[in-house]
Amino acid sequence: MKRSLRIPSALLSVGLVAALTASMPSTAAAPAPAAKKVVKTSFALGASGFGSVARGGDMPVSSGEATAYMSIGCTNRAGVNRTNYVAESTLPGIGNVTGIRTRVWTSKSGKVVSSYSTQRIAEVVIAQGALGRLTLEGVKSESRAFHDGSRFRTEASSSVLKAVYKPVAGPAREVRVPSAGRPLTIPGLATIRLGVSQSKRMSNGVRVTTDGIDIRVVPTRTRTQVAFSAAKIMSGARHGTFKGYSAGVRGSALANNVKVGRTPYLPMPCTGTKGKVATRETAGANLPGAGTVNGLRTQQMARQTRHGARMWEQGAVGRVRLGNGQVVLRGVVARATVSRNAKGRLTRSATGTIGALVVNGETQQIPSSGVIEVPGVLRIQERVVQRLSAGVMVIGARITLLDGTGAVIDLGIAHAQIRR
Repeated sequence: MKRSLRIPSALLSVGLVAALTASMPSTAAAPAPAAKKVVKTSFALGASGFGSVARGGDMPVSSGEATAYMSIGCTNRAGVNRTNYVAESTLPGIGNVTGIRTRVWTSKSGKVVSSYSTQRIAEVVIAQGALGRLTLEGVKSESRAFHDGSRFRTEASSSVLKAVYKPVAGPAREVRVPSAGRPLTIPGLATIRLGVSQSKRMSNGVRVTTDGIDIRVVPTRTRTQVAFSAAKIMSGARHGTFKGYSAGVRGSALANNVKVGRTPYLPMPCTGTKGKVATRETAGANLPGAGTVNGLRTQQMARQTRHGARMWEQGAVGRVRLGNGQVVLRGVVARATVSRNAKGRLTRSATGTIGALVVNGETQQIPSSGVIEVPGVLRIQERVVQRLSAGVMVIGARITLLDGTGAVIDLGIAHAQIRR
């Protein structure tokens, strides 16, 4: 059974129907071309879309609950095609949507390289009251970011096929849809805006986003986006795209099953840093039930030239104090480096070191095996390396607590990949 918002009949009859009747219809969006076979390009392409999401205010919802979400994070391949579909979903505090279909894809036709995102919704129930209900049918949004062979461009469109008011008694009747530039305001309840598109120029490309419907609810101070699409394209992916991150520390299964995420987390942009070194620092972090870390620092660099692509990630920790100072580590550093030459050949290297280890006040040497254990307390592994497809990940030091919790603490984390 469909659930929808019930509002006072006065608001429905006066604030909604009258406003819709006075508005002009929107323009239908032109269909985008279908994706072709997968081919390599010199551009980094991305796209995303979802059916609906509510944020902010008094509603316990977040962007992680977007319906029919689908994305292409970063690729230099044209011909990638992904879809997602949800039959029905409730809009918290508003109404419900049915027939949600998201499609994202990339294409290349001649010299034109494009990234697309389209969103289709069969029906959106905006309001239902004592006098009937209002629905919007055939909601669409489309976003396209592309390079036409000489410059970056964007296209965006949105449309609503029709708005239908169905009174409790009598036949349904079609009412005019508000135009993109004229929001519909329901006094004391919500503001509904159709077809909000934004294009943004970046240093090496463009990005475009489109909201099919943007609803801001007054009582709950909540914003709901319906039929969202986004697309982007950037230059600088001649030899592939970069993927990676660096972090100072991360931990799991600590006291009370607490998880410490990547701190400080420094993700690599898919087109790199243009040869500049990016840095992020954090003074310290607490490891519940285990100890503290201080002087966390992450760095990264990536660039592409006509000769190839190169990147590195580095994670470092100044000092780690475990227990009541029984075990202290200093100068933990990890670096992952990956290069790909113009012929596509990949090389990778990984370094991980512990500057100093002190146990019960005495300096200890790390054995050639790279593993040292304090019986019943912890095990330390220096330079933990994982070979990845088109890359490598290295951890400067991995600490496993031997107190029965199975807690693992990674210090100095570097992850680097250059994807074809």
